[in-house]
Amino acid sequence: MRLTARGRAAARSVPIAVLAVLFTLVGSLPAPVAAAADGSSQAWSVQPTDKGSGTGRRLAFQLDAVPGSVIRDSVRISNLSTEPISFQVYGADAYNTPRDGGLAYRQAGEAQHDIGEWVKLRTNALVIPKRRAADIPFTITVPEDATPGTHVGGVIALDNALRGAGATDSGVDVSIQRAIAVRLELTVSGPLTPGLSVSKVRLDHAPGDAPFESGTTTVHYTVTNTGNTPVQGKAAIEVTGLFGRTVGGRTKSLPLILPGQHTELSLDTGRSPPFDFLTAKVTVSATGTPATTARVHRLALSWTTLAVVAVIAALVAVGLSQLRRRRRTLALEHA
Repeated sequence: MRLTARGRAAARSVPIAVLAVLFTLVGSLPAPVAAAADGSSQAWSVQPTDKGSGTGRRLAFQLDAVPGSVIRDSVRISNLSTEPISFQVYGADAYNTPRDGGLAYRQAGEAQHDIGEWVKLRTNALVIPKRRAADIPFTITVPEDATPGTHVGGVIALDNALRGAGATDSGVDVSIQRAIAVRLELTVSGPLTPGLSVSKVRLDHAPGDAPFESGTTTVHYTVTNTGNTPVQGKAAIEVTGLFGRTVGGRTKSLPLILPGQHTELSLDTGRSPPFDFLTAKVTVSATGTPATTARVHRLALSWTTLAVVAVIAALVAVGLSQLRRRRRTLALEHA
């Protein structure tokens, strides 16, 4: 379960208020349950409607279609609390967050450009009595020109109530709306072409505080899904110094990246010399995709180390100058 918060302003009878919409993203977990953040009795769940005996319990909508087809399905919302709950229900596109690649869904007021636009529910607003459930039919109309591959979105159920989460340390009053998104994966017939690329590699070097103390390096890089199906691969990062000497490196699993999406990731690669010419190489790969590599170079410099070296060099220069002066004096005295 992953929580993704998106803030927006809300008018309330307090000096400053923030309305946070919290999404519980579902796709590989048992029936999701949202409980109110303020400790009240509000609790509810959302899941695909059971299609009957022998089909097994569905944890997400995983569908196949051809361009121009219409798919019919249903989502079940269960009110597990002891009071009625008012919901807004809608389809939404999924996307990767720009930083860290977390999976998130667009809100109801945002423009939907892909599968979120194709989904039409029989109703977008309803009130479910206590301890009751409702099945909401919906259709997915696949456009004739739909791109082959896997389109990812979700069916969202948003609790309309604003629930107070209290004031933050800065005195901001925060209200919470909770939403559950059941993942919707629709694969449009056609060739699947998975692909990943890496770009915009950047190497940050933080020198140590003391002279000649090792510093640390962090590599930042952008991964893009260039194919038409979600891909979860890995990134191998290597940092080398002069003459190819290995300074640090790690291998990190990538988040699930959706088609056409990109995200910036970063990784601490460990200690580095106080002075060196560093090269960071990032290689991303996944099953069924060719590996791609990008590099960046940077001079790693510790100013404290450089200052000490400069002082030592100055003292040596002064000493050599005095030694030469003394030798000239002695040579004149013996002349």
